[in-house]
Amino acid sequence: MNDKTLFLSALRPFSLVVAVATCGLGVSLALIDQASDASLAWLVLIAGVLLQIAVNLINDSGENLAITASQRWRIKRNALVGWITMLIAVLLGLYMVSIRGWPLFVLGVVGVLGAWGYTGGRVNYKQRGLGILLVFLLMGVMLIGGSYYTLTGEYQWKVFCLSLPFSLLSSLLLLSNELRDYEEDLAAGIRTLSVRLGYQVGVKLYYLLVALLYFISALLFWANMLPSLLLLMMTALALWTPLKLLNAAQRQRRILTPLTGRFYFIFSIAYFVTIWMDLP
Repeated sequence: MNDKTLFLSALRPFSLVVAVATCGLGVSLALIDQASDASLAWLVLIAGVLLQIAVNLINDSGENLAITASQRWRIKRNALVGWITMLIAVLLGLYMVSIRGWPLFVLGVVGVLGAWGYTGGRVNYKQRGLGILLVFLLMGVMLIGGSYYTLTGEYQWKVFCLSLPFSLLSSLLLLSNELRDYEEDLAAGIRTLSVRLGYQVGVKLYYLLVALLYFISALLFWANMLPSLLLLMMTALALWTPLKLLNAAQRQRRILTPLTGRFYFIFSIAYFVTIWMDLP
């Protein structure tokens, strides 16, 4: 069994693609729209990555796990580093709030509460089976929209529409994590959505999210929000191995989440190239 309490394992490096991609998309859309404060782009990316790191490190602190004393100490250490990282992200956020005002402050408060609520306190929406839905909103729609708003001071319906593929990918990555850890979570009484619905339903949900990803991308192309579909369709080749692993044995599924993260990365590169390709 993989020891998730080790710092590098708790850091979940493969998941950092979520922050880079979502913040990067918001920044890209803002720059395409001739954002007046383009210098904030790097600050947005750094704050987003720090927030993702904080969420990852705090993730295990609210779980009731049967673990050794040394593992419990490592979980506390990881959580402490996570909260310090969160504080740094909040300070960066407050600086951006001083530029953009109270709407960004409200968005930031929701984001921090969402990060804490994943496994914290009585909220613990991971245990309530709400993680996949709330990640769609918090680490997708809201993070992309917030990044765009930080640079432009406004929000557009087009930004929401273009954020949907990455929001689905964020949910897909979390779902892959639930499916990878299904047996362990079931034994530990961690009631994720996959545990509540059953493994096979979780597999069907994985297929559904992938189908929605390409369907919505096609709708965006049809609505003239994307100039091409060619590169996006080619990314389906990166799904071959993850889809095969869905019906593999538990030990073989250990790489399901990193491979889903790799797919997220490949799709995001193709998406960035696509949205920029029509510019002079």
